[in-house]
Amino acid sequence: RVAHSPLVCLAASNPPSRLFASPPPRPPPGGRVGSTLAAVGSGALLLAGKGKYVLGALKLTKFASLGSMLLSVGAYSTIFGLPYAAGMVGQLLVHESGHALVMMRYGIPFSPMVFVPFVGAVVSMKEMPRDAHQEAMIAFGGPVMGTLGAISISTAAHAMDSQLLFALADFGYMINLFNLLPIGTLDGGRICGALSPWSGVAGLGAGGALIYGGVISNPIFYLIMMGGTWTTFSRFYYGDVGVPPNYYKIKSSEKGAITVAYFGLIGSIVAAMAANKKRTKPPEAYRNEPYWVEM
Repeated sequence: RVAHSPLVCLAASNPPSRLFASPPPRPPPGGRVGSTLAAVGSGALLLAGKGKYVLGALKLTKFASLGSMLLSVGAYSTIFGLPYAAGMVGQLLVHESGHALVMMRYGIPFSPMVFVPFVGAVVSMKEMPRDAHQEAMIAFGGPVMGTLGAISISTAAHAMDSQLLFALADFGYMINLFNLLPIGTLDGGRICGALSPWSGVAGLGAGGALIYGGVISNPIFYLIMMGGTWTTFSRFYYGDVGVPPNYYKIKSSEKGAITVAYFGLIGSIVAAMAANKKRTKPPEAYRNEPYWVEM
């Protein structure tokens, strides 16, 4: 399907697949090795309980997943330190698992997750969804699960007064909010694509404003914008070519629910991020204090 071309080069071996990717991280305030276990907790919570079943069902026992995950932790740790790196990759895992769980719910086969250092993580569908509503639900899975993970980390940060966990929660909120931009193959692009092709135009305008204002200067985002430009153009020029008949003709009630859920999720993330930042100290203070508080 031309209108949903892959976001990253990893999809070149499987062009028809659809990719859900998490954006590259931003540098943390700093890091110490003392709280590695707390950082890993964001991923461990997901696998608690029925860990063996969940690992197998999400294909996390595959070498491509485990190997790329460990490679990402190692790569990030060379710059950000092991505790923060482990927490970052853990949250990428939670986000991508949200997509995979919804795919499982709909019976859509998917590839093993692949983690790409300094790019993010990706999971691809091997079959088309039934319609745009189903695609939107799969897209919602990532930021919903990811936001719940970030809220859990933020809650732990308040309980432990841990600046590391506050920083990790901020990262979690950021990547999930970023993914909700209505641009191309980002989650927001897939969600809003079910509502109107004009959402892609609005997303490109918003992305352009972020670049012009200097808010985002990461080269990966430039690639996302290029992909989003082609996706939006293709939607108008080619229409529904390459998708099942009536793919975008979903019920008005479904469009209404998607709209409410989309803006509600954005509002929730913004509010949670603002509350989290109230307790986050400046980097200078963060570097000079331990992660753990004596109980």
